Amino acid sequence: MLLSGAFALTACANDPAVAAPTTSSLPESSTTTVNTTTTVDTTTTVNTTTRSAPVYTFPFTGRKVSYGDDHHDYPAIDVFGCGALVVSPTNGTVDQVRDFDPWDPAVNAWSTRGGKYVSVIGVDGVRYYFAHLESTAVAPGQEVDAGDPLGVMGQTGNARNSACHTHFGISWPCPGNEWKVRRGKVWPMVFLDAWRDGIQSSPATAVEWTEIADPDACADAIAQPDAVFA
Repeated sequence: MLLSGAFALTACANDPAVAAPTTSSLPESSTTTVNTTTTVDTTTTVNTTTRSAPVYTFPFTGRKVSYGDDHHDYPAIDVFGCGALVVSPTNGTVDQVRDFDPWDPAVNAWSTRGGKYVSVIGVDGVRYYFAHLESTAVAPGQEVDAGDPLGVMGQTGNARNSACHTHFGISWPCPGNEWKVRRGKVWPMVFLDAWRDGIQSSPATAVEWTEIADPDACADAIAQPDAVFA
């Protein structure tokens, strides 16, 4: 499949300019040029040995964004800047894509809270997860480079109850479907700060040590009753 043509940035309701944290931000860009001509690799196997070395970039562009230095009760971060283009933070392969929003507020299942999402497994072996997207721009198995578009920041999933934002999580990939590890296992703020400043900082070592310290995390996550719907 080929994705081509201009990828439009869309404005969202409930602009977080007032509600969002402002401890870190990017200057607003007046123009954004996006090349969305991408070839989909039909294999879903991620090969981390034959691709080039990882290159890192700040994964949000086209709009001014902000984020804080904390997140609820597990390691992740919410980035605010409604309509910002979400791009791959490194070169790798798209792992999972949900291009529809199954969240039901009456049920509020953990497996559906992310709404539309994309996860990428980088050549560094790290999984990068972006949730609450307004739209997605990739398919599972597709190879991406740092800066390639993944989707647009939105308000899907349980973000419908809050400000438009993107949930960003860093973890290691699990061998089965799950949401509990994918949502985040390593605090991402220090890496966002580095990439924002053009520093090539890799989370691979932090992810490796966190996985070693929590060897049953994937098995426990896959065993969650609603993991099949994640």
